[in-house]
Amino acid sequence: MKQDYLVLENLVKIFGSGKDTIVAVNDVNLKVKEGELFTLLGPSGCGKTTALRMIAGFEIPTS
Repeated sequence: MKQDYLVLENLVKIFGSGKDTIVAVNDVNLKVKEGELFTLLGPSGCGKTTALRMIAGFEIPTS
């Protein structure tokens, strides 16, 4: 049985504060097992790049 290679649990990224708050990624859960390929598919502005930047370590998750 292959091990989990990447696990995201309740991933959240919020930019700004107060009434200027933008929720870029909200409660994302994902498990990718060793050897699997995956893709993030969605419309423009839905948080795909922000999620990938957090996975890569370029952005710090809010929670």
